Amino acid sequence: MTSEKEVLAETVQKAPTKASPLASIFIVMTEAVEGQEDEFNDWYTNIHCHDTMRFKGSVAVQRWKLSRWQLRYNERLVGPEQPWLCIYEVGDTQENIDVHVRDTFTDRLPITSTQRIDKAEDFYYVPAAGTKNAVEAYNSRDGHVLLMRMNVKAGKDQEFVRWFREQYTPRLLKLTGFIDGELYRAADIQLIDAIPRYQYSAVFHVADPMVAVESLDSHLAQSGTLADCALIEPGSLGIACYSPITNRFTAEQANNLPPVQRELEDRFRANMGDRVHLSESPDGLKIKR
Repeated sequence: MTSEKEVLAETVQKAPTKASPLASIFIVMTEAVEGQEDEFNDWYTNIHCHDTMRFKGSVAVQRWKLSRWQLRYNERLVGPEQPWLCIYEVGDTQENIDVHVRDTFTDRLPITSTQRIDKAEDFYYVPAAGTKNAVEAYNSRDGHVLLMRMNVKAGKDQEFVRWFREQYTPRLLKLTGFIDGELYRAADIQLIDAIPRYQYSAVFHVADPMVAVESLDSHLAQSGTLADCALIEPGSLGIACYSPITNRFTAEQANNLPPVQRELEDRFRANMGDRVHLSESPDGLKIKR
């Protein structure tokens, strides 16, 4: 006769296990309305970053601006056009998306009218290969970054990922000024109802941006680089260097602001200018609902 203890043990063993949350980095490119950059940045840094860090699934966020140091001899590869980069570290992508869908354009997540919504790009990315999740792989270092974005020819994904991680990344990390980096692919779940413009994004942390960019410029003149890789769709490669404009800001900090910082946030919020509403931007951020 089966004991109650044995029946319970068997039930637990057969019970489905919940899948681990999907970690990702959320790469966001933005542009401000001309002449309203200061108001845009006040909103993004002091309101938007705080709001999003209070979402379930958020870990940390940091912002950058296009650096003065960009490729010169390979300037045809410089891109994208938006000057502002924000990278969010997300511990649970689905939870993060769910809250975005619920709150975007509401008082819980107001969007400033000083942002060019028609120019915004925001997509979740996960490591292209490897055992680390996205937050572990990203390993933010609070410094300058080089973002390399590209699309790969049909049927060449596995070959490209293997080449980039096993052969090309070690080669890049030997360049002067390069510290660490990882290749990411667009996640299967997204907030925006649109196909990511770039399938792959590589994020490299660099020390001195001038030295790193000059090293990369010389490197791209050699053979067997991203510039002449036969696995990449022609014309899809974009490389840009970014300098930090904020420190890394964590979800823990957002949820435990000291009184002085909380008062400052409230002041920025009270002085926020015009907002965009969902009904006003049908051709802008096509958030899934």
